[in-house]
Amino acid sequence: MIESPDTTPGATGTQSFERAVLLLREIAAHGSRGARLTDLVADTGLAKPTVHRLLAALIREGLLEQAPETRRYFLGAELFVMGSIAAVRISAHQLPADDLRRIATLSSAKYSGPSVPLAALLCDHYPDARRGAVAALLHETAAGHTSRLSYAELQEHSKRFAAVLRSLGVKRGDRVATLLPKGPEVLITMLAAWRLGAVHVPLFTALGTQQVTYRLEHCGARTVVTNGTFHNKLSYEIATSPALRIVLVENEGAAAGPLGATLFWSSLHRAAPIDAVATFAGDDTFALLYLAGTTNSPRGLSVPIKALASIEQYMRVSLDVREDDVFWNIADPGWAGGLYYAVLGPLLLGRSVIFCDGPFDVGQIYRVLTKFGVTNLLAPPSWYHKMRGAEAMHPPPAGLRLRAASAIGEWLSEDLIGWAEQRFGVRVGDNYGQAELGIIIANPHAPGLQFPRLSGSLGRSLPGYRIVLLDAAGSPVAPGTEGEIAVDIEKSELYWFAGYENDGDGTADRFRHGPRFYMTGDKAMIDQDGNFFFLGRNVESVGSGVRAAEGIAEIEVFLASHRAIAAAAAIGKPDRLHGELIKIFVVLRPEIGASPDLAEEIVRFIKPKLNVDADPPEIEFVVALPWALQRVTRPEVGHSQGQSG
Repeated sequence: MIESPDTTPGATGTQSFERAVLLLREIAAHGSRGARLTDLVADTGLAKPTVHRLLAALIREGLLEQAPETRRYFLGAELFVMGSIAAVRISAHQLPADDLRRIATLSSAKYSGPSVPLAALLCDHYPDARRGAVAALLHETAAGHTSRLSYAELQEHSKRFAAVLRSLGVKRGDRVATLLPKGPEVLITMLAAWRLGAVHVPLFTALGTQQVTYRLEHCGARTVVTNGTFHNKLSYEIATSPALRIVLVENEGAAAGPLGATLFWSSLHRAAPIDAVATFAGDDTFALLYLAGTTNSPRGLSVPIKALASIEQYMRVSLDVREDDVFWNIADPGWAGGLYYAVLGPLLLGRSVIFCDGPFDVGQIYRVLTKFGVTNLLAPPSWYHKMRGAEAMHPPPAGLRLRAASAIGEWLSEDLIGWAEQRFGVRVGDNYGQAELGIIIANPHAPGLQFPRLSGSLGRSLPGYRIVLLDAAGSPVAPGTEGEIAVDIEKSELYWFAGYENDGDGTADRFRHGPRFYMTGDKAMIDQDGNFFFLGRNVESVGSGVRAAEGIAEIEVFLASHRAIAAAAAIGKPDRLHGELIKIFVVLRPEIGASPDLAEEIVRFIKPKLNVDADPPEIEFVVALPWALQRVTRPEVGHSQGQSG
């Protein structure tokens, strides 16, 4: 029993007990990171001597422990004993949502420590019976042909290709790049690299030669795996460099490949499999992504093993991917949303990765949904928009089995949510995140974490993250006030970003208010219930189309100076071929009518503000700006506050 260790004048035994419980909850909120004395003082508002005395008393009772090397405080063994006793009569499904959120971060344990066998976690550990029942990959071509790669085949092929990579000199820490369309070779190369402790670098096939060259040189790639179609994107200097080995997947263009290239399948079948599996530490990099923020020198993002905890939790909690689900994420694995949630997430859960080749159309989307019996779908809002726009030619077919649907990557309008709910019988859940974080705010599908959904809301912070809004000085803002979305690292058990690859200035900007907060650069508002409302996106989030010198606000002000435009808002829109494009919502002046010619005129008007090699932006004429994007408006023109187009 704690006997009123607080000697603060006026403090009672009850007050001391309440303060001790407050400290326990604060330390629990810090999870496995532990809490510093200074953080506890700041977060509880208690005096430092009071906090110190209470901590000493809790340590004496075994309720807390202090690590000698870091001086951080952790929950103690006595709490574990008492919690185990309580667990006999209380099961997880009886817990309220807030408590479920607090314990959901426990999944991080298996992705920490010095020896994480990544390839085994993603492939090898599934029993033979399970591996035969669920395919590791379902591959659909544009022509409608389906192939299946079992977990056993993925294990065998990746073991053999690991031997091929080793024969080419690949070792622990080396970078192995892929410049390939969606297909089995992508998965095999990933797993093979991780069997050797190497780092996978995905390259999107629509990148130009200059963009591919920058990435390969910046990361110091040891090997690139490509095919007879895309090897032409390798510059002459890259293709002939003795420091880079080229592996070519055999196809119709293989004969035209670089001289001396290693042939993928031929060498794989000749190689003896490597049974050993390299292990990674929780902080070790296993993937290196390049962001779409700037064209000429994109930031490199090192993804550590511990990020897998966040990826798995998003799959389970927000998307609610279950044992009997057929899950499909449309995104390309060349970008973060595809790598995290189209490849890693399904493999971590023992589900099937679904890859589809070729240019997408609505008919193909419906064919895949019905052919594979997809029950859980993740797609950019632009694809739901395309399905709605093509409804006359491609109405939703009978026999769809969708149980859950979610959107990722751009603003999701309320009318689009309503259309999908009417046509598919499910409500599309919106999500917010960044490549550096994964998804951190969502409308989750897991029953225990659902809440009343408000029009225009991104949702609420996910378990494992404490999301706050800060003003320009780095101070928290009140509900209903605009602020920048930030992650409280000390209280975000699943946070993992440490910095950009060889980019100290970019990293420093993310921590411009100190090491405790990761700054997203995105603006939002939060209400009293914790619902976030997106208000604006910074230049890095808009993608490759906008020059770094031009902020979104400047772009929108420039648009508003056009003769026909009353209001305009720009967002980044995920695109399968380009990674991300600019989409511009335009409200016209009352006397102006919308037309394709006017859209072309606006594109020409805004072109000087974009990168010289940027793809043309997409123009959508709307009656009023979406509520979350109402930032730039001509003073003489009024607009309603409702959701629109």
